Amino acid sequence: MDRDIQHRIYWNAGVRKEKRRERLIEKKVHTDLVWLEIEPYLRFGMKVLDAGGGYGRYGLEIARRGCELTLLDISSAMLREAKNLAQKSGIHSINLVEGSVQNLHQFPEQCFDLVLCLDAPISYAYPNHFRAIQEICRVSRERVIISVVNRLGQLPIAIELEMGWTGSLNQTRSFLEKGNWDHPEKLQHIERRVPFLSRYIFPPLHAFLPQELIDMVVEQNFQPIRIVANGTLARLLKTKTLQRIVNNQKAYQYFLEMSREYDSQFEVLGVGARSASGLLIIAERNKNGSNLEKAHIKNKA
Repeated sequence: MDRDIQHRIYWNAGVRKEKRRERLIEKKVHTDLVWLEIEPYLRFGMKVLDAGGGYGRYGLEIARRGCELTLLDISSAMLREAKNLAQKSGIHSINLVEGSVQNLHQFPEQCFDLVLCLDAPISYAYPNHFRAIQEICRVSRERVIISVVNRLGQLPIAIELEMGWTGSLNQTRSFLEKGNWDHPEKLQHIERRVPFLSRYIFPPLHAFLPQELIDMVVEQNFQPIRIVANGTLARLLKTKTLQRIVNNQKAYQYFLEMSREYDSQFEVLGVGARSASGLLIIAERNKNGSNLEKAHIKNKA
């Protein structure tokens, strides 16, 4: 089955499920942490592309703050939900575009001040994930903020899935080495015969290593200024403990600050959230010529 069709089927059927994810305490913390990464770079009137922005998890608030927002998504159902939510909130400054993150042909080079691609659309662009990074960087004038699936952080989940499917670890070993998570051949055969099953089965993806993501961004002449494994600290806590923290506003604000510091440490960059994209990079266009050498990361507090 064509990958774009497969993704449209899955995400068109997943609007309610995606919104319900915010009820999960770990996902709520993850969303709040990502927002803290975005917020310092917003300014009134700037042109922002939210590529793969879904129903507007981040984009609606960005538009509400006075940015000129374009929200692009492969799912028409997600875009309809974004439109409905925007209308209910009295937000009118959103341009909704149906399309994929690996093909932004409708936008000229460097036409946005800031390009966001959050909650792993680039990972789901597999096998065109590198093309997606090229396109995201091409249309950004100043800065990109990208989050992807963290390979090492998802390895335990891959082990659980494959042991449940086949009782072996052959595919998981390949996933560790290459980062590609494909459906087993038998499942692909069933999907070709029964396309509607794609509504319920998570799409194939590419999961990144931190240095892999850095290198791909640097190749596009962007300088990484921060890389963080969002949700690592939260992942390591018991759910009850995390819930108690979230319910205490003062403790929660302190915890978010602590998480931003903890999650950006080199030693934990391969972990990230269990239930969300766990690797985020912020990079700025290098205006001083070529930037193909290995990037020097200076994580901002």
